[in-house]
Amino acid sequence: MLRRLLGDTRASAMLEFAICLPVLAVLYIGSYVAVDEVSCSRKVSIATRTLVDLMSRSYSPSVIASSPSSTDATAILTAAGITLTPYSTSHAVENVALVRICDATHAYVIWTQAITYDSSGNAKSTTPVLTAGSLSSSSVIALPANMTTTPSVPTSPDGSDVCQNYSATTAQKTQVGTAGGYLYLAEVDYTYQPLPGFGFPATVPLSTILYMNPRLF
Repeated sequence: MLRRLLGDTRASAMLEFAICLPVLAVLYIGSYVAVDEVSCSRKVSIATRTLVDLMSRSYSPSVIASSPSSTDATAILTAAGITLTPYSTSHAVENVALVRICDATHAYVIWTQAITYDSSGNAKSTTPVLTAGSLSSSSVIALPANMTTTPSVPTSPDGSDVCQNYSATTAQKTQVGTAGGYLYLAEVDYTYQPLPGFGFPATVPLSTILYMNPRLF
């Protein structure tokens, strides 16, 4: 009996398939999640590029700087959010800001606005990641390397660092935010949620930050 069972090869293909099926399923689902995450990351980059490009084309930095509190870019923020489709905007936070270069590696945040979305996709205001117009170090941010050019970097008559001059402009000092080149900054943060189970993390944070020179003056 035992010898006959050992020599019986019937249904061996079915047995091999049953052994391989879980491995193949994990490989297939894992590949799908990896590709979907890359696609979502690409959508985040596109949304960020759309946001900063629309801002640079639509708003004069000098107008925003003259009245930051009256500037509302909700329409542009929501337009950029549409490019996240087919991914849910309820997992996204969009930030946009106008900054003014104050030395070769830093800029002062003049204005900023942020939105997120509810489960129905309706935009709502949220606290921006940057602090604008505080006339303190909390509104000074670091810039990526090689972002500035010499003509865009302001100088103070006394040779001090403009980024550290928070008092009103005098004959000796240039106040931060009153001189220097402008840049628009856009940031889109997205919480990607893979399929539950299969050992994947519950969430994967995705983020893109882009800078662009204004098209208007």
